[in-house]
Amino acid sequence: MRSCRNQCIIRLFLLFASLRDLYYRAAHSISDLYSYLKDYYYGYHDVWIFISGHSVPISLNHFYNISHVSWIYNNGTTTLEKSTEDGTKESYKLSWLSAKVIIQREDAPQEEYDMDDFLAALQVKTTHDCVPTLANIFNAWCAYKRHWFPPNCNVEFYIIDEMGQDRILELVEHNFCLLIQRNKITAA
Repeated sequence: MRSCRNQCIIRLFLLFASLRDLYYRAAHSISDLYSYLKDYYYGYHDVWIFISGHSVPISLNHFYNISHVSWIYNNGTTTLEKSTEDGTKESYKLSWLSAKVIIQREDAPQEEYDMDDFLAALQVKTTHDCVPTLANIFNAWCAYKRHWFPPNCNVEFYIIDEMGQDRILELVEHNFCLLIQRNKITAA
């Protein structure tokens, strides 16, 4: 009699544990689905954050502990915004009339991409003394096109500036060459 009672109690505990595990897995799955749908609805899946000292942006819906963010790129509005609380931000456009980006990988032929549609839509919201780097512009363009490149590539910008002159800006050498003049962002 006692053995049958113990077996029933053990089976009830196992059933309870199985039901509890099933409940937690279902609740976790529903919570993940809700988070995904909420991120998609509010557009967080298309917002990218740039962290100082890192080479690639991170999608906002995959990032929970936001600290040390330097720039935020919103692909829905094609806006690159400085993440700062101090100062009044103004909206700027790049002064380039046209631009192409040339990617040279180690064991692959050179690739050329047109940036004109991106440049026409891009708005940069920042304070007058905080200008994005070429790497920020390049990473925002990568997010815009949803096309990423290995970090060891040579990246060059072939631009036509506001004076109609052709210029070549290498990402490594000219990363900090941008400045604000006449309410536009231009290459120095």
